[in-house]
Parts: sequence; structure tokens; C-alpha cells
Amino acid sequence: MDLTISTLALESFLLVVARAAGFCVTAPLFSHKSVNTRLRVLIAACISISIYSSMDLQLPQYESVLGFSFLILKELAVGLSIGFVASLTMSMLVLAGEFIDREIGFTMATTFDPSKGAMVTITAELYDKLIYAAILISNLHFYIISALAQSFGLVPVGRVNIQISGFLSNSIRFVGQYFSIGFRIAMPVFIGATIVNVILGILTKSSPQMNMFSVGMQIKVIAGLLVMTIAIMFVPNIANYLMERMQEMLQAVMGAI
Repeated sequence: MDLTISTLALESFLLVVARAAGFCVTAPLFSHKSVNTRLRVLIAACISISIYSSMDLQLPQYESVLGFSFLILKELAVGLSIGFVASLTMSMLVLAGEFIDREIGFTMATTFDPSKGAMVTITAELYDKLIYAAILISNLHFYIISALAQSFGLVPVGRVNIQISGFLSNSIRFVGQYFSIGFRIAMPVFIGATIVNVILGILTKSSPQMNMFSVGMQIKVIAGLLVMTIAIMFVPNIANYLMERMQEMLQAVMGAI
């Protein structure tokens, strides 16, 4: 049995590995701190083998080792960009959770998230874990992998040409969507907190002797938790909505590369 591998095939495979490795470093789920480095390398290798065996890749021309290294770096940058956009979409949940905690008075109740290496609020942590569970249960993580596979058709190996103007305009639009979508996810709690504030304002005018500060904090916490309990049923819809936004962002990024 002939097990020899041509140099061109090996070089093409290394370019695929570079893009898949960059993707696994920044993509949600795959970049989680609970996924150790060996498993991450194995996932990147399996994805690379699957993509390479199913596509007819053509190696671009280069003149030296430095030229090939530059191709590797460009493929790595594409993988990092795809994974970062997907991760940015998921971080909208953290922003929504922080909005919610600010309204119901849980801002000071923070916990350390080892996957992000930072302190996050408890509602942000709850939403983050619920959406991740919904993605794994509904196999939406395969969609994230398919986005990487489709990138090889949109941006062939070694033919990366980043358009700075398009990339900057898309980045600005992503920042606007980041805050807009985070606010829309937290909208039910905002509406509930507004209604409670209106009621407390009326009670303050009608009964000035009541200490509305101590009573209002407890009422806002109870109302916020009640609205969150009702809104839990919409978690699958939120996951699907985030996947749609992720698809739009990835298409925009691929168009600028």
C-alpha cells in the first residue's frame, strides 16, 4: 500500500489546518476553557481532514518559505475572524444579562467566569449557559462548523484579499447590532421594571410616609425574576435568532475578505 503524500497536497492541507486552528481558538464552544488544548487540536485536525477530503483545493503560487509562511498567516487570520464573529454574537447574551441585572438590582452580585476570564453578573451567566445548552441540544454547533466549511468556497485557500474599507464599515455595523440585540433580549425585563417604577411613583405620591426605597427594591427583584421565569420559554427562539444574526455577520465578513 502506497502511503506517500505529495508535497503540494501536504502544503494545501497545512493551509486548511491553519484556518481551522484559528477558528477553534476563537469560536464559541470550541474555545471554551473547559476544552483542553489537546482536544482542541484534535477537533481542528478532524475538521481539517473532513474539509480537505471533500474539496478540490488548488495551492496558490509562492516563491519561498517566507511566501508560504505568509499564506499560513493569512489563513490563520481568516479562521480567527470567523471564530471571533461567532463569539461576538454569543457575547450579546452577556450584555443582555448585564442590562437585566442593572434593572433588578443584581449588578453587585457577580461571579467569575473561567471561560471569559472576567467577572460577569449572575443573569449574564445564566443566559450564557442556557443558550449554550440549547445550541448543543439542537445541534446548532454543527452550523458553526458548516460556516467554516463554506468559507473555503467563498474565500479559497491562499486567495485572501482583505478590503480595509469594507471590513471597517462592517465592524462599525456589528458594534451597533451588538448593543441593539443585547437590549432587545433584555426588553421584557425593561418593560416590567418600567411598570414597577410607575406603580411605585404613584404609591409615593399617594402615601408619602411609606419608605418606597426599601419596598421598591424588593418589588423590582421579585418582578424581574417573575418576568425572567416567563421569558425562559423563549430561549430556543433567542438561540435561533442569534444563529441568524451570526449568519449575516459571517457573510459580511466573508464579503470583505
